[in-house]
Amino acid sequence: MRRCHPQKEATRLALELSSAIARISGVDESQTMVVLQDGPARSAVEGGHVLPEPGKEEEWLRRTGA
Repeated sequence: MRRCHPQKEATRLALELSSAIARISGVDESQTMVVLQDGPARSAVEGGHVLPEPGKEEEWLRRTGA
């Protein structure tokens, strides 16, 4: 996940992933672990394009057509 996203969003995402993993796999949620590691956007690529810094998504979408 790109660095600088609000912690509240990261926590919400981790909780939702944990719930989905349990629901889809049938494994009790108490037996799951979700770890989100953040890194700079420049370390991630989607569709052949380096991801934008948080807050620059609209410009990136216009430029890349992603």
